[in-house]
Amino acid sequence: MARLLAVVMVAALVSGCGLWVKDTAEPPAPLPHIEAVVTPHVLWHRNVGRSGGTSHVQLSPYLTQDRIMVTDAQGRVSAWALEDGANLWRIHLQVPVTSGVNGGDGVVMVGTGHGEVIALDLEAGRELWRRRLSSEVMAVSAVEQGVMVARTNDGRLHALDVLTGEPRWLAGRTTPALSLRGAGMPLMISGRVLAGFDNGRLAMFGLTRGNVIWETALAVPSGRSELERMVDVDGALALAGGVVYGVAYQGRVAALGVADGRTLWQRELSSYRGVTVMGDLLLLTDAFGHVWALDRRNGATLWQQDMLRLRGVTLPVAVGEYVVVGDDEGYLHWLDPEDGTLVGRVRTDRHGIMGVPQVRADVVYVLGRGGNLSAVTLRSQDDS
Repeated sequence: MARLLAVVMVAALVSGCGLWVKDTAEPPAPLPHIEAVVTPHVLWHRNVGRSGGTSHVQLSPYLTQDRIMVTDAQGRVSAWALEDGANLWRIHLQVPVTSGVNGGDGVVMVGTGHGEVIALDLEAGRELWRRRLSSEVMAVSAVEQGVMVARTNDGRLHALDVLTGEPRWLAGRTTPALSLRGAGMPLMISGRVLAGFDNGRLAMFGLTRGNVIWETALAVPSGRSELERMVDVDGALALAGGVVYGVAYQGRVAALGVADGRTLWQRELSSYRGVTVMGDLLLLTDAFGHVWALDRRNGATLWQQDMLRLRGVTLPVAVGEYVVVGDDEGYLHWLDPEDGTLVGRVRTDRHGIMGVPQVRADVVYVLGRGGNLSAVTLRSQDDS
């Protein structure tokens, strides 16, 4: 925890908290020895521009049926063919980008450090509109019913018309003096939008007017110091079978009824990466870099993998029959979903993995901080 708090305090400088601390705590776990069961194979990789050197910037790519869109921190947005990595278009926005890429309805969007959402045409990358919001844009949602939602660093949600950028509604929550850097992507759910906030709360809003449908706390501040009292819902949210799943930093992981927010189960667990559903598994990476699999029906622990401790482990994703995570040294690790055993790995970018790995047809696509965009698949040891 000391190492994590040191990182958080350094990140707080960016948030204007004026804190500094020397990190003298536990180092990351060494690269573990594994008995390889599968062999990852890099289908292609392309250099798309230096993505960013700070761990709080999470510029996740955006996938459509035939292409992947990425951005670097300097505002170079590009599209690449999923099949062979051919470049389809590039544009330089001339502003720093602080969110990952998202989109829908033929539009691609990014958020900027200047407080703008910029929309581009999916096919050619032509700029469609820019809309100035209240502060730095940390996350942009997918599109639902012609609306996208941007999360800004001051705790606000801005709903915009995806074709024109015109505002639809504004909502938000009070931002604490000290919080984690970044924000989770709002999750669109059939005419509603689910969003987490820096005060540890999770809320469902109506997409048409921004009315609050329900709200609940995944974490309640406790302790004497500001660091001890810091809570945040900062990671990916998930939906499966009429149940939404979320987790808070220094709080709880919970399953909630999508209609009314009623708690179905909850347990203490701290994470700023979020959660992923894989069948009956709820996957997450905790604040120490341990990968967990819970029974999503009741929250019971099925397994925990702690050999990647403090390696900056990403949100787990399901790739075919396996679980995959990335780390700060640029490795992708394959885990057996039955027991969490590490069964394969490959390195794609020595500067580390950026954002959330994206998956399509048993291929995982990852963006590295050194600017390498890679497509990786598996072949079994028997086929090698």
